[in-house]
Amino acid sequence: MKASRIMEVILVSGFLGAGKTTLVSHLLRSRPEGSGKLAVIVNEVGEVGVDGTLLSGQNVEMVELTSGCICCTIQTDFLRAVEEIRNRIDPDFLVVEATGVAQPGDMFDILFHPPLSEFAGLRSLVTVVDADFFKAREILGTFYENQIRFADLIILNKIDLVGTGRVREIQALLGRINTCARILCTRNCVVEPSLLFQAYSNEKNNRTGRVEEHHNHHDWGFQAFSFQDRGIMDRERLVRFLESLPGTLFRLKGWVQFPEGSTFLDFTAGRYRMEPLDRPRTTALTFVGRDCNEKEILATLRGCMLEEPAYS
Repeated sequence: MKASRIMEVILVSGFLGAGKTTLVSHLLRSRPEGSGKLAVIVNEVGEVGVDGTLLSGQNVEMVELTSGCICCTIQTDFLRAVEEIRNRIDPDFLVVEATGVAQPGDMFDILFHPPLSEFAGLRSLVTVVDADFFKAREILGTFYENQIRFADLIILNKIDLVGTGRVREIQALLGRINTCARILCTRNCVVEPSLLFQAYSNEKNNRTGRVEEHHNHHDWGFQAFSFQDRGIMDRERLVRFLESLPGTLFRLKGWVQFPEGSTFLDFTAGRYRMEPLDRPRTTALTFVGRDCNEKEILATLRGCMLEEPAYS
């Protein structure tokens, strides 16, 4: 029979591409000594699991949940995963990386009610904000601000991509949205990891009294779809494809197989980067957008494929 101690939950929130996985990876690499046993749950809304692969090899127990949000469509899977982690590992801390289209209020409703409330407690909500794509607030309104409003700690990331004046402007706006949270400005989410383990006062945001009406990501107009192909992709065609994507396609990430080898592709709101991989991977990409023409986007992407087979 397990001891009836509370498992502390560090919830990492933030819109698509802000840097949540980068933050969790930094936490796993540099967590302070004596921080206890740690486990991680990664939630991705698309069918292709990418973040879990990026976090693998960190010597930590991890569960990856794909194909939906833990606050709505796969809530039962999340509950089972947390209970399994508690029974099998019994960690001191559970880090939950929520999908970028999750709403904190709905997450609180899960954490603050049985069965999770009986053995898990929220230690901190950390929200990562993309300084380079803060205009998402203008596009998404309440949805975007909710992720900021409930936070204990706000990580204003990618400040190297914007000017100093813009950083100060965003800081001031964040301070007006959330008057209680601490705001840290970062590049690549490099923060003192002990700050993520700090206990914050859950009462200051009166969280249990502010859980709002439930919405899943489809209610907000978000859509997720994927592309998988064992063939080889042409790099120049892919670059043209990326540069032609509509502004409503917020996120694209995964693996691409080129003639010279495989690459990790990370696209966020018009910016993209490619990093070569040390082992072959077939092309597998996940997309998240809002009111996009999915058929047209996938058809254009198929046109980037070469006819040669991937391997003989």
